[in-house]
This record gives sequence, C-alpha cells and structure tokens, in this order.
Amino acid sequence: MMTFSLLAINLLLSIDTSANLSGVCSHPRLLTNESGVARARERASKYAWARAIVNRLSESAGRLESMDLPTFDKDWWEQARTKRWQDIYPEVNYHTMFAVAEPVRLAHDAALAYAATGEPRYAELVRKVLLHYTGYEFFAVHPDCGLNWSVWCTQALQAYDLIWDVLSGPDRAKIDDFFARALRAIKQNDEWWQRDLMGGLFNNHFAWHKLFIGSYGLFYGKDDLVDYAINSDQGVKDLIENGIRDNGLWFESSLNYHFTALRPLVELAVEMKNAGCRLDLWHHRWANGRSLSDLVLGPICVLYPDRSIPTIGDTYGHRIRLMDLDWYYEAYCAYRTSELEWLMRQRMNVPVGALFCELLPEWLEEGDSAKTSPTVAPEAKTRVFPEHGYVALRSQEGRDYWNGHGFCCFLSYDSDGVHSHRDKFNLTAFARGVHIAVDAEAITTAGHAFSSKIQGELNRSTLCHNTLMVDGLDHRPIAKKLELVQFVDGSDIKLATIADTQGLIYPGIRIMRTVAVTRDFLLDVFQVASDSEHVYDYLFHTYSDNGSFVGDEKFVPTELGSQGSWKWLRDARSARLSEDWSVLAKQGDVTIQFTMIGHPQTEAILCAFPRDDRFSAPSIPMLIARRKARSTVFVALVQAERGAIQHPRISLEAAKHALLRIIVRFGDDKWEFATPKLE
Repeated sequence: MMTFSLLAINLLLSIDTSANLSGVCSHPRLLTNESGVARARERASKYAWARAIVNRLSESAGRLESMDLPTFDKDWWEQARTKRWQDIYPEVNYHTMFAVAEPVRLAHDAALAYAATGEPRYAELVRKVLLHYTGYEFFAVHPDCGLNWSVWCTQALQAYDLIWDVLSGPDRAKIDDFFARALRAIKQNDEWWQRDLMGGLFNNHFAWHKLFIGSYGLFYGKDDLVDYAINSDQGVKDLIENGIRDNGLWFESSLNYHFTALRPLVELAVEMKNAGCRLDLWHHRWANGRSLSDLVLGPICVLYPDRSIPTIGDTYGHRIRLMDLDWYYEAYCAYRTSELEWLMRQRMNVPVGALFCELLPEWLEEGDSAKTSPTVAPEAKTRVFPEHGYVALRSQEGRDYWNGHGFCCFLSYDSDGVHSHRDKFNLTAFARGVHIAVDAEAITTAGHAFSSKIQGELNRSTLCHNTLMVDGLDHRPIAKKLELVQFVDGSDIKLATIADTQGLIYPGIRIMRTVAVTRDFLLDVFQVASDSEHVYDYLFHTYSDNGSFVGDEKFVPTELGSQGSWKWLRDARSARLSEDWSVLAKQGDVTIQFTMIGHPQTEAILCAFPRDDRFSAPSIPMLIARRKARSTVFVALVQAERGAIQHPRISLEAAKHALLRIIVRFGDDKWEFATPKLE
C-alpha cells in the first residue's frame, strides 16, 4: 500500500497562487493588461458599440472636472465610538462609503477611458483623485468598514494600475502609502470577522475583504497576500467549497445576495488571469468538484421569464435582472457557454468590460449591433432546490418558457439564515409577461438600506409577503426547513405541498400550503389548524398601474392598527363576504384576477402597501383574507389574461384517504386536484 509523508500531503493540498512574477511587475495587470489595452483601442476604432462605451466613460470622467472632492471628516467618530456597533450602521456607512465612494467610481471610469484612448487628460483626472485620497485615514472600527473600504479601495487600486506608467516617483510613493494603510485596515477587519463571525461563517463580507487583499498582492507582486486571499480562513477556497447550495446558489437566505458574494470573486478571477497567476480561478475545481462556474451559471435555473431573480430575503425593493450584470461578459470570455451568450444578447447596451475581453462572440466582434444572428436559450423546467428549500413550478417548460406566457411560481420552505425574512411558505408568481404575485419590499430613501427603519419594521416582517399570518404576529425564526410533502411534475399540472406540522412557525399551530400551476391559472390552497381559536390572515400582493385592486363588492374604510409593521399600510377597506369573491388588478394590457372560495367568516381587506418610505404613487395593492377560527382552509385562484377573463367555479370537498379534493371549472373545462388534508 502506498503511503505519503506529511510533506507530500501538504504539497498535494496546497494551491499554487503565485503570479509568475519576474522582477518588477508590469502594469496594467488587474482589470486588464497590455494586450487588453490594445484590444480596447482597436475595437474603439472599428465598432460603434465600442465607441459608445468610450463616450459613456468620457461623460463619467467629465463629472470629475467640476466636482468638489470630499473632505474627510474625523470628528463623527468621537461620538460614534462610544456606542455599540449595532447602533451606528448609518453613520459608519455614510463616512466609510457613501460620502467618499463616488469620486473614486468616477476616477475608475476615467482610468478606463485613459486605457481605451491613451488621452492624458483622463489620467490626470485619476491622478488628482488618488492624491487627494492619500489624506484619507482608516480609523473607524465596525464590521461594515472592511467591505466598504474594499469596494472603493479596490476601484482606486484598479484605477492606479491603469495610469501607473504616467505617474512620477513621488506621486507613487504617496499613493503606495495610502494603499498600504488600506491593506492593514482591511486585513485587520477581516481577521476580526474571522474571530467573532459577526455575520456567520462564509459571509459575503469575506469575499470583499479577500478581493482587496488579493488585488493588492497582485499589484505589488506579493504572492503571500494572494495566497491569503485564496487559502486563509474564510478565503476564496472556503467560500466556494462551503458557500454553494443546490449546484450553484449562494447559501445566504437572499438570492440577491448571491451576487453580492459573487461579484468580488469574479473580479478576483479576472485580475488573477490578467496578472498571470498559475491558479485559474475561473476553472479550478475545489472539494466535491465545486467551482466558481457553479455560482456564475447557477442563477439561470431560478430565473423568471423576464430574466429576473425571484425576490427572496433582503432585496431592499430592487429586482435583479441577470443580463444587467456587467461581468457576465467576462464570464463568457472564460466559459464560452451558449447560456451566457444568450444572456449577453438580452442587454440593451454593451458593458465596459467587453472592450478589454480576450474573446467575444462573433456577432459582437463583427459589429452586429442589430444582433440578428441566433442564440440558443437554455431549457427551463420545474424543479426542487432541496438544500435551500425552494420549488420552481413552471407550466411552460423548455425554451418556450422564456416567452413568459405560461404560469410559473417560486415557493419557499427554507430555514432562516443570513438576510432571511419572516416569510415562510412565501410565494411569488409570473404569468402572461408580468409579475402577478410579488414580494412587496418598500424602497428606502436612507443611505444604508440594511439598517433602515422600513427594512426592520416592514420589509422583513411577515406582512410584506404572500403567506399566512396568525394573530397579527410575525413568523418565528426557524432553524430547519419545512417539509416538502408533495411534488407533482406532470405534463399539465405542476404542484407542490409544504407543511409545518410541528408548530415551528407558530407554536401549537399546524400549517400546510399547496400551490399548483397550469397553462391557465395558479391554484393556492392554505390549510391551518389549532386546538384553540386564532385570527388567520391570508396575505397577497401584486402590482397594478393605479396602485389598487378593483372589486364589485362594497368595501368600507377600516383600521388595521398602528403597531409594528401594520402602521405602514394605508387606505384599508373591508367587506364581510360569505360567497365566492374576486378582485382585479391591471398591468398594462394584462388583467389579473384573484378569486377566493367563499366562507361565512371571511373579512376581505384591501389596502395600499407602500412602494417606498415616502408613500410614492402608485402603491402596491395588498389583499388580506381574514378569518377567526380554530381551523380553516383558504382556496384562491389567480388568473392573468390580455383579453377577457373567464370566471372560475371552484369547489372544495373532503375525500377519502385523508385528502382534500379541489375542482376548478371554466365552462366545459375541468381541472381536478388532490392534496393531503391537514389533520
């Protein structure tokens, strides 16, 4: 039997991150290199799309000419340092990010303009900003400082790299001192995170810390810092090996935060390739075959037909569309897959990175601004994401999914992690080209959305989501996923049932939700049971051009309370309804109809959910179906059509074998569903 020495084992486990440096480092070597600069200038001389990029960069750089650069206030810290770090998010993020980052971003664009044109005036604008920032001091101590500093200091370092050749020795000495101080501060913050794990293991903050530290190592030829970025505790290796779920989704409980973690990893992969590192971060396979490519390609399988990411957890009211992320061009250069080329074709403009990419699709290299050559869309299908606890149901599958005509939904039974909400059983849905059931986060006007008032009081609350609320109280945080008890992936019906039979969310209360999609509608069956009487609120939000639902029933003004998240709702109207009832919402030429089976104890409430913390119009229409009982079953049906909508006939009955049977009829058409009955 072959044996290995300890030294041999260590050699096998180590990753060679050295940058093939020989003497003095050549520049540029981060965002691009000498070959990339040559490509950019050639493309700018040949293609209209490339000239349009240069024009955008020039306009951005031009703002620096008349901009007053910031003064670096230090007095704010004297008071802030006396408080708990949990209580000073707004001022920390203002002074370490929002008050100082914009000139650096513009200088970054100016440096790219210099690289693409060679015009000295752009380099001089960058020089002015970099020398001004040599007066910045890294004195604040807060968990967010490392990420904030990493964001704009990395941009500053990338800009420095692009104009390095035109700077004098004294200028470089001053700027080098600034970056050395930035390195010490960010590395100290990273080590604090490693010790105390304020945001938990493998948090996205670590990716940003490691980006700057690795970038610094690449720029200055310090292989030990590149190695630290990759192999240290909570380094790139740890993040990729441990941060991936369901073959390509980031582990945190917000799909938007997938990209908060991924962007710095992609930037570091670009830089390592340009600097000539032996480690190819784009393609390297870590334990269990994990790769950066998993995180790059994984989100495609969760997309709605409009290429948007389902809004799960913290989104701050912003919906991400995958093709709007600039770095997918660099990812195509690395992976050259048909899915990425398809994404690139969805964009209205070409991002800056395309100027420097080593490889672009033929249609772009040939200047095909009309984008007439075909690309192949990926095939979408109904599927379960078992590690996270998500289900995607799609009535229209394959490549036709992307025309957006069918009904599809995203259902969550996830546990609570970083950036999660009190949103168990949450449902969002899309049909006929529009979002018909939405996660209604309101946009904040505060600089730091994470710590904003509306994020804490409303957006993370149960009231913000399409789920069930008991006694007006938020869901309890849960440490394990709910149970997926039924999954049907048929040709005509896609269905899933999830359950909390242990009272995890509300002690003593059992809950089960069944959602099905067909080519014509979404069916929602919410069962809830307890040994004692409670107030059950079924919650539903959609979009509407005029900000409200319209119904035939007579709704009268009512009050919803002024405590907690309830105080954010406006214009509440209610009606007591015992028969089947419907309300409508309009989005352009699409009419959305929500229908619920009648129940003698139902109070239907329509209200306005705020679009932002200023209550700007239009509001987000919200519906509450309220019942007071020990147990009840809510049965709702959602339709969306561009023409006339047929009124459904829905029946519910108990069946043998402990099942509920739901029958939906439209004229002579009949749909039949069976789901477990909650005992």
